[in-house]
Amino acid sequence: MDEVKRRGDDSAGAPAERTARVRNPRGQGERLREEILRAAGGLLEQVGSEDALSLRAVAREVGIATPSIYRHFADKTELVWAVLAEHYERLAALMAEADASAPADDPLERLRHQLRAYCGFAVANPAKYRLMCETWQSPVDEERLNGHPAGLLLRGLHEALTHCEEAGWRVRGTRAEAPYLLWCALHGRVTLWQVMPRRKDTARLNRFVDELLGLLLER
Repeated sequence: MDEVKRRGDDSAGAPAERTARVRNPRGQGERLREEILRAAGGLLEQVGSEDALSLRAVAREVGIATPSIYRHFADKTELVWAVLAEHYERLAALMAEADASAPADDPLERLRHQLRAYCGFAVANPAKYRLMCETWQSPVDEERLNGHPAGLLLRGLHEALTHCEEAGWRVRGTRAEAPYLLWCALHGRVTLWQVMPRRKDTARLNRFVDELLGLLLER
């Protein structure tokens, strides 16, 4: 019980976990982890923040005791990040596929394809996208923050910009902030596209990507 209290969440009232437990049958532990992730993701969509997410509610959804969650996730932050990681990994994979579909010797076009793939993912997966970008998360120290799943996106944008520079393009503004500028601009435009009461035409997003690259990169 003391260990549960030290973790600082709402599992203190749950039954104590046994010191020794029977090993899960092969594959069962991974299935349980996936069930926990699905339950946590569904609840996060409802409550919208890490602080409001109840591990007791997650456990109830899965049908397990709350301390059983700690066999798979060290704390609630790790659980939330694991939920988000599934979607960031999918987005990063789609952007990598888009990059590979562009001419290998044209890094600007490869970046353009990546940014359009980002917009396409957001449009096709609005619930997942809101979960990724609108879930309020508890602050962590800088060392732990480096492991956030959004790093996949930012590192990919940084690498794409580096390829553009190597091909003779110059990034306007502060180079370190350029990946964040791209991300913020895309997110803002996609969000406006989704909520404004006008006909949904994805060509507008493609034109925005073109304008954005024209403003950020020059020769």
